[in-house]
Amino acid sequence: MTDPAPLPPVHLYHIGYSAATLDMIQPGYRVLDNLDNPRPDWFEYWPMRRFLLRQPLDEAAFYGFFSPKFSAKTGLSHAEVVDFVQAKSAVADVLLFSPQPDMGAFFLNVFEQGETFDAGLIEAYSALLSQIGQPVPLRQLVMDSRQIVFSNYFVARPAFWREWLKLNEALFAACEDPQHPLQAQLCKPTSYGQGTQRKVFLQERAASLLLTVQPQWRSQAYNPFGFGWSASRLREHPTEAVISDALKIAWRDSRYPQYIQAFATVRERFRAAA
Repeated sequence: MTDPAPLPPVHLYHIGYSAATLDMIQPGYRVLDNLDNPRPDWFEYWPMRRFLLRQPLDEAAFYGFFSPKFSAKTGLSHAEVVDFVQAKSAVADVLLFSPQPDMGAFFLNVFEQGETFDAGLIEAYSALLSQIGQPVPLRQLVMDSRQIVFSNYFVARPAFWREWLKLNEALFAACEDPQHPLQAQLCKPTSYGQGTQRKVFLQERAASLLLTVQPQWRSQAYNPFGFGWSASRLREHPTEAVISDALKIAWRDSRYPQYIQAFATVRERFRAAA
């Protein structure tokens, strides 16, 4: 008999912004130090970017970088995350732990969801993708819980992180260049928080985009319906959320048009009620 393959290492980091956020970090997590927080306008992307640009990665390992609210939003311990990643490591490159399942289920994709709260988001990102030679019909993409990522709550192999960084660095370069024709659109203040810029929410959608348009990536999602739901009234319809996600999964697996038509019917009921 041959010995089973060793389980891959899983390196999980919590981002520390202050003494208060350090106190929120659960046992087992490493600290990604962002106490100086020189670029708060980029939120989590700044310390994640700094790590990925400077630190060598173990190609056999998985990495994850979470905000201080990860444990509160998911209810998962460090051990539970590690166990899930290692259990799925033979069949996945990316493991998803995204809360707010209603925000993922009731929209065709994460860009449509973002557009609902920030009109112009799709136009701005579409223009950037076209400019870098990667045009994508963002309004037509169908994403289910196997592609949906919010808040950068995912764990991945180094190969995926490099592709993620490459895409987000194109966004970063455009936003940092005052002469770039898209800077104003990409950095537009939103109604979230104290005028959080659009670029933050675009950056958070990069993983979902890659999982949808690049079929080489294998993903596995931890059951999102057990995580925290959104603060919107959509959370009052959990059964319909499960049905909506299931219909999108069925469409992506079969391409039977009846599945996406049924999804549209469920969604129209909510629009009519609103």
